[in-house]
Amino acid sequence: MSAPASTAAAVSRLHVPSSEELTDRTRRLFEATERTGGFVPNWLRAFALGGADNDRLNAYLFPLLEGSDGRRSTLTAREREIIATVVSVENRCPYCHTLHIDGLARHLGDHHLATRIGLDHREVDELTEREHALAELATTITRAPREVTREHLDHLRELGLDDAGIYEAIQIASVINATNRISIALAVLPDPETFDAQNAALNS
Repeated sequence: MSAPASTAAAVSRLHVPSSEELTDRTRRLFEATERTGGFVPNWLRAFALGGADNDRLNAYLFPLLEGSDGRRSTLTAREREIIATVVSVENRCPYCHTLHIDGLARHLGDHHLATRIGLDHREVDELTEREHALAELATTITRAPREVTREHLDHLRELGLDDAGIYEAIQIASVINATNRISIALAVLPDPETFDAQNAALNS
């Protein structure tokens, strides 16, 4: 595994496990992530302190974000990343904000559009009515979950989501709220590689 771009001490306020301290599952995840993305993101390195608890978190988080467990879902990959981006921006999580805008840009093929969605999705006419409704649901779950109403859910049904898809959206918003709070508390350092990718996209 290649050396990270930033030092371990700067990645998190707490101890960042060395390769020897990782669980087998986390080590395999790091190796696969580096093969596909070229580096191991700082949030994965910082969260690895949780050991087996972190393995269970990832086993829950990744299928929700990627829709990768074989489920037949009415929620698209683009919609999943819009939810994650809106929640991260709402929480003012520097790391997650940067990470998810970059991820959204990859889904959209448009970094400018992803940045505009991150600034205020309500001002982005390119989003569909359903995407706006999902973003509003994610915002409400983040700000005041008791204000989610039956009308919110009925509107999403009218826009083509089934109950399983709506539940996935609620889970994504909720688990991203959790990871945002962990990242903020640890002061996880944004990855230089993400900014390099953004600069390349803006200059292309």
